[in-house]
Amino acid sequence: MFGFNVNKLKPNLTMAVHRIGIVKNKKAHAALAQRREVARLLREGKEEKARIRVEGIIRDDFTIEGYEILELLCDLLAERANLIKSEFDCPCDMREAVCTLMWAASRTEVPELAEVKRQLTKKYGQDFEAAASRNVGGCVNERVMQKLSVQPPSACLVVNYMKEIAREFHVDWNPYEAQAVEPLAPSPILTG
Repeated sequence: MFGFNVNKLKPNLTMAVHRIGIVKNKKAHAALAQRREVARLLREGKEEKARIRVEGIIRDDFTIEGYEILELLCDLLAERANLIKSEFDCPCDMREAVCTLMWAASRTEVPELAEVKRQLTKKYGQDFEAAASRNVGGCVNERVMQKLSVQPPSACLVVNYMKEIAREFHVDWNPYEAQAVEPLAPSPILTG
């Protein structure tokens, strides 16, 4: 098995930036079509279907925001690849970037990050990789973790997106007050 190779790391970081741009554009174009579909559903009174579609739109928006941060981190590591090569341990000022890219490798549609993770694991070891994957010590960028989280969006955020889409596409739609209640709030019917 071969060790760390900066000549594999740097091009994969550059290709990851390119791939992230492609994925972001694809998701942004798909989001526009999805927003039109939500407007149509609201116009037809199919609010529950619209709500489910909006959750997907929110997920894609969050993913795009997370990818923008990953793009910057890839650029940073590509610029500092020679420092990574020359230092035995991960430089303190690059620890968050390295951990975040390793953590995100299996959570994105960017296959180049898998090779980046492989090279960084060869450089810093399995223990470092395991700590990054589990976010030991909070080494992973918190915003990236939030944006790539699989947690569903809050009901309030979903309703706000639906309002914005209705306004954007000139749909006369107003949510019921109950729709803006957080999902864990007790229902007035159940509490009597």
